[in-house]
Amino acid sequence: MTDVDALLDRVRDRLRTPASCGVPRVDGVVADALRPGKLLRPAMVVRSAAAAGADLAAAEVRHAVVEAALATELLHVATLVHDDIIDGADLRRGRASVVAQAGLSTAIVVGDLLLARGSAAAAASAPGVSTVWARALDLMAAGQLHEGELVDLPSLAAQAEYASLKTAELFRSSAEAGALAAGADAGVVAAHGRYGLHFGRAFQHVDDLLDRYGDPALTGKPTGADARNGVPTRLSLVPDGRGVDEVLELVVSELREARSSLPPAASAWGCWGVEALARATLVVLDDADPEVTARVATAFGRLEPAPHHPRTETQPCLDTRHHSCPHDVSA
Repeated sequence: MTDVDALLDRVRDRLRTPASCGVPRVDGVVADALRPGKLLRPAMVVRSAAAAGADLAAAEVRHAVVEAALATELLHVATLVHDDIIDGADLRRGRASVVAQAGLSTAIVVGDLLLARGSAAAAASAPGVSTVWARALDLMAAGQLHEGELVDLPSLAAQAEYASLKTAELFRSSAEAGALAAGADAGVVAAHGRYGLHFGRAFQHVDDLLDRYGDPALTGKPTGADARNGVPTRLSLVPDGRGVDEVLELVVSELREARSSLPPAASAWGCWGVEALARATLVVLDDADPEVTARVATAFGRLEPAPHHPRTETQPCLDTRHHSCPHDVSA
């Protein structure tokens, strides 16, 4: 087991054993909400730290990285709880959402409780982590507040800003938090933040595709949620027939920008991001639409070898013909 795997296992263990709030019924709801999923954001924290040269053998560094990763996931889950309240969603990760289980008032407070615990975890990490964590929450809230304007006056520019604020900013802060936990200098923190921001934008474009073409049995939520809630996506704003290809072009472009943001020493991390997103996407696409699956696989397959390596000595990040990858993306 690698140091990265070991730290992610510690994050999983912490999520599976949350502290009691003193109300057994609510403790059960909190534990259910925190069942670990793909943990892409905590993985972003841990892998950012490793790419920044963190001494993961040092106890204080491991502590800072785990707390930063935990803070990120707690923020993410808290926003999902609140999103499900706003959207009236009954399902989350294939199970009843917190609001469906516990009702509106309890769900609001559960989300608040997770935010408080996320803030505490950020404060227990390295200097600067609380700042980027709070900035992410601020910008994600601003993104949610932009939703009404996007619904009333839909445009590609408004949709891009909404998606960047509500989704990409948390990946940006995750990458920055990892670098901060590693004790990296400001230039490295900024570079990792740029990587996270572009990766997060690509992630949101993929999420829009899955909202239409994903298999609900695998994604854990019904398709068409954005359409039912009247929220425009890139797919819905582009004329029929061009939407999928345009979104896939954006995914490829953002992932290329993400990798180009990183210094040579972090290029393996950049490749991991491509693999992780490709795998997470391809395994949940609905087999009822093999044409879309093939187009997605082709798009990811276009991503050239990671930058900073001679082309004669490396292979593309992902061989999409097999829906698998050479590095661990199980997080």
